[in-house]
Amino acid sequence: MTTSKVVEKNVQLFNDGEQFHSLYIVHSGMFKNSSLDENGKERILRFSLPGEIMGLDGIHAESYQSTAIALTTSSYCKIPFNQLLDVSEEFPIIQRNLLKIMSKEIYSNKKTYIDLGSTAKLALFIYNISQRFKNRGYSEKEFYLPISQRDIANYLGMAEETLSRIFKKLQKLGAVNYKKHILTILNKQQLKEIAQLISASE
Repeated sequence: MTTSKVVEKNVQLFNDGEQFHSLYIVHSGMFKNSSLDENGKERILRFSLPGEIMGLDGIHAESYQSTAIALTTSSYCKIPFNQLLDVSEEFPIIQRNLLKIMSKEIYSNKKTYIDLGSTAKLALFIYNISQRFKNRGYSEKEFYLPISQRDIANYLGMAEETLSRIFKKLQKLGAVNYKKHILTILNKQQLKEIAQLISASE
């Protein structure tokens, strides 16, 4: 593993189609992972938080399947994959943990926003981001979200105007507050109901 390296906003770590050689662990900040669709338009696949690994999708095809771009000043550690395999032969626990991470990645990708309405999509997105911050020891109720509304709308498959309207709706309902990229969850129970994770009667 290399020492932590700092990159500025909009710097790319790897590109879609580039030969796969390393995994990247986010140390601080946030990255977006995206690819181009058949029309050449950007399609955002994931937002990577501190502690999460990028580049796993490049293992099977031996080429990266997305482009990783820093959303703010961020830092990362780089793990050459061939060296990781060599070390894992000596320490099987590394191999087991890598398989667990890959399995978790597959499971998380099964959770889809497709069948939800626009309001539930945004509520679920906020809830999931909150849980990911919580799992990494950060505040789950208030956090800096350096993602533009345009990118969130792209990820959720809706118009930016629709997203802006729904953010205002969630704020009016008293579920969240969003100002200058600081997102505060005011009522997590209500957010879960809107995201259709629980029924309103529970």
